[in-house]
Amino acid sequence: MTKRAILFSLHLFIATFLLAACRQQNDAGIIGSVANNALKIMVNADSFYRVSLADLQKAGLTVERLDSSDLHLSQGDTAVPYTITGDQLIFYGQAPTSRYTAARPYILRTGASGELMVETAVTPTADPTLTAIPQTVRLKENLLYNAQARRDDDSDLWFWHKIGQQEKVDISLNLITLDPHADATLHLQLWGVTQNIQVEDDHDFDLVINGQFIATIRWDGETYYQSETHIPAGILKTGNNTITLDNQVEGASFLDIMQLNWLELDYMAPPIAINDRLLLQGTTGDVTLSGFSGSPMLFTITDPAAPQLLTGWDCNTNQACITVTPEQHTAVIGPSGFRKPTHITPLRQSDWANTANQADLLIITTDALAPGLTPLIEARRAQGLTAALIPVAEIYDEFGHGADSPASIHAFIQYAAANWQPPAPRYLLLVGDATTDYRNYLGQAPANVIPPFMVPVEYGGETVSDTRLADIDGDMKPDLAVGRWPVDTLADVESLVSRTLAYEAGTAVSQTLFAADDTEAQFADIAARLSQESSLPTSATTILNGPTAAEVAAHWNEGAWLTTYVGHGSIRRWGKEDVFNLDAVSSLKITSPSIVVQLTCLSGLFAHPTETSLTEEMMRAKEGPVLHVAATSLTLSFNQEIFAQNLFANLQNPDFVRIGDAFLAAKADLNIANNNGLREISDTFSLFGDPSARIIRPTP
Repeated sequence: MTKRAILFSLHLFIATFLLAACRQQNDAGIIGSVANNALKIMVNADSFYRVSLADLQKAGLTVERLDSSDLHLSQGDTAVPYTITGDQLIFYGQAPTSRYTAARPYILRTGASGELMVETAVTPTADPTLTAIPQTVRLKENLLYNAQARRDDDSDLWFWHKIGQQEKVDISLNLITLDPHADATLHLQLWGVTQNIQVEDDHDFDLVINGQFIATIRWDGETYYQSETHIPAGILKTGNNTITLDNQVEGASFLDIMQLNWLELDYMAPPIAINDRLLLQGTTGDVTLSGFSGSPMLFTITDPAAPQLLTGWDCNTNQACITVTPEQHTAVIGPSGFRKPTHITPLRQSDWANTANQADLLIITTDALAPGLTPLIEARRAQGLTAALIPVAEIYDEFGHGADSPASIHAFIQYAAANWQPPAPRYLLLVGDATTDYRNYLGQAPANVIPPFMVPVEYGGETVSDTRLADIDGDMKPDLAVGRWPVDTLADVESLVSRTLAYEAGTAVSQTLFAADDTEAQFADIAARLSQESSLPTSATTILNGPTAAEVAAHWNEGAWLTTYVGHGSIRRWGKEDVFNLDAVSSLKITSPSIVVQLTCLSGLFAHPTETSLTEEMMRAKEGPVLHVAATSLTLSFNQEIFAQNLFANLQNPDFVRIGDAFLAAKADLNIANNNGLREISDTFSLFGDPSARIIRPTP
């Protein structure tokens, strides 16, 4: 395949019989109750937070007063120090560092003593020498996702502005206080989208502030670049400033496109609070801090994990007089300067860490979608499989210290595989949608999310991988057969359950269908080889070379137990000429069991934040197939063929009763250690369907 960019500019009631049915196979119920007097306090920024006794009681904490001998605050495995002032609990919270979470959870429990902040006395100064202190303002918005910019796990792939050739971007920066007689420094982080290997420093633009040219910024290549520009005194002003990144004038390269990530300004300002907060760092001397709405509180956060409360600094009403040193980081917070948590929720109570649990099939879903899975669980138990239905919120709280991250799910799967009663889980069904916009910057995240990991890929930068959730031993291969239903409504879950059970009750026709993209001869050749090498009967095999969507649908509706597409593809279609597409899904009237294998790119990208993939659309179709193999990324045809050879052999082998076993074994045979292309096949080719579904083959 050619290289392409991935672009994209409850309440729950469950009947008593279901709860009892779930407990029959494991001691834990479908839904856990609230943990005994434990809350999650969620924060989204580095700041001091204040939580009242009334807020904690309203959230469900049974406590009459704030007492450090009975309140323990932690983040992860680490105790977090706090201070109590009247009926207010105050602590320093830090923004999340994981790309998967929009807020960091702090757990407050009763029944154990907490760690109070150390109090350090300081001597107030009566003769201030500092009339200005260093301040930093940072501006960033996350509007543009660019997977191609991934260079490591920590790459920031969300950008603010695109700056194309002959374009400029104006950024408004409001400085409430400023020392006009001091210089400043402007930092910019950018990404070079284009690259001209024949031109040195192929990115350039003029930096203009308040109409005055400051500098030309240059760098080379498809890479991150961080600039540092000196701004002389007198350029910036109190109030609104306009910073212009001007790429209108033709530079070193004819085509020059870049993206701005963030802007950061270091400047000097009078020691006056803004929004009842003031931070001091990187300066030395005696200073009087003013502008607070009432008497402030002072803290050192030189070590953010061990903040200290400063005392003895009083000088005047609503002011603070202290001596500061360059290495000291001091936060001064007035009465209205404390932040409020984004939300406070009870910690879920569950029993999934109980080693008496056992399940062949793990079903991870949300509270809202769980009720629809009852018939599937009953069917699997009737077939001899044990099943556990696990609300993802309970996984977050028990195995991720409250973090709604794929890492929490991964930790649970590892734990269950190693600690539950044998036999260990074999199948993992994820019931819920996903999005690559983990922090919901675009405001379009689905309501019911089961998050996958993001993994690096050569041609797209990165993509989602359910496979990695089931990699227990760290060898980058799945140890459980994973399948997903990428759905967001209970109605879709109920439909997939009934259609999956109907698939298993059906009779497969002895026909195999291949559709090949005719824009390249290799695709029909691959289809022919797969047919021959898999020993599919020639008389019952149809290969359509360059068909229309109507032709594909017509043949498909006539019946085929195995349908395969080979060729170019995208998130919305098979083929450059629409061999099959979203619009054609409505014409599917499939009445016999059918497995769909899509040897193409991107048609399984279920986590796109603004588009629906072809696979998702087919899965939602009332008369569409329920078992699909499709990719979330771009990979090469010859690597896809190696995987397909393994899979086709397994699908025909009666030793493989369930599709997840055939799918897992096909990946196990891939030599990913010595072939990164095959590693990407393993990571990005996903099973969309129940991995515990029986394979319905034609009768010999």
